[in-house]
Amino acid sequence: MDVPGGGSDVPGGGSEVPPQLATVPRLGRRHGAILTCAALTAAGAALAAEPASVAPRLRPVVGEERSVLVEPNDTLLDVAFRERLGFESVVRMNPGLDEWIPDPGSVVRLPTRFVLPDVEPEGLVLNVPEMRLYDFRVAPVPDVYAAAVGDPADPTPLGTFRIGQKRIDPVWTVPASIRAEKPELPAQVPPGPANPLGSYWMTIGTTSYGIHGTNVRWSIGRMATHGCVRLYEDQIERLFQRTPPGTRLRVVYQPFKWGVDGDALTLEAHPDLYARLEDPLAAALATPSALGLLGALDFERVAQTVEAALGTPVRVGTLPTSRAPGAAGERARAPTSPPPS
Repeated sequence: MDVPGGGSDVPGGGSEVPPQLATVPRLGRRHGAILTCAALTAAGAALAAEPASVAPRLRPVVGEERSVLVEPNDTLLDVAFRERLGFESVVRMNPGLDEWIPDPGSVVRLPTRFVLPDVEPEGLVLNVPEMRLYDFRVAPVPDVYAAAVGDPADPTPLGTFRIGQKRIDPVWTVPASIRAEKPELPAQVPPGPANPLGSYWMTIGTTSYGIHGTNVRWSIGRMATHGCVRLYEDQIERLFQRTPPGTRLRVVYQPFKWGVDGDALTLEAHPDLYARLEDPLAAALATPSALGLLGALDFERVAQTVEAALGTPVRVGTLPTSRAPGAAGERARAPTSPPPS
């Protein structure tokens, strides 16, 4: 059976960015500006004045902080693959480390602690900016898979879908747009090591996009596709086997995730991959503004976290006693992966 490889002409659905952000004045220059508490509070009040279509929530912080040592001849690509993590997320977590020639013995921090996306915890959820796929059918903590997503020219479609047709050893029918870029490609690529779809394919709804494996493991955790979603081969095999057609899939765009860990308000910031936000700081403040928590924030820490976009939870405030949860924010094991095959 021929399986399409994806394209750029499939409607993607709605944005997860609150619609009221379009009317918010810019909060200041992202580089070097001193943002006062009063200015940020005023901007937050403007955000709160127009209710979002879906009320935001604080989500649990899960996983555990982990680190490993660089082995001789390692790059951060090797570290990411061994740990089944995304390459760019590992690089962002270690800004002072050479990604291509790190010194053996160097400590590499791993992105294994994170805030859950602000969605209903059911089915499959892909958050494009963090390039992670969550399987909420696993409880109490979802399985998490590093993913490659579409580049800005061919973004991964957003919206709510159902898993469609599934294929083992798919044939790649090369889209005309890709053949125009690479005319040396054949019309079809059969199963095997040259097939970029890998060994497993799951269609995203009724689109020409899919969640699939890859013959280029170094692409995981990057904007490296024409809109499809790639996983490591052993991980797509596991997901394929446990995912029947009709499984719910949400693809969201949440660069900023707000969490609670005991009395700590935490912000996890990721790059705005598709440049969808006019003012990232205003977008980041939308959730605490809607929840009436602006007064609990360290605004300087918020701005620094947004600017750095390291992809790890950062404490940026303290939850008021009256708003504290009955129990500490959920903490659980870091996601685990099978050993390399």
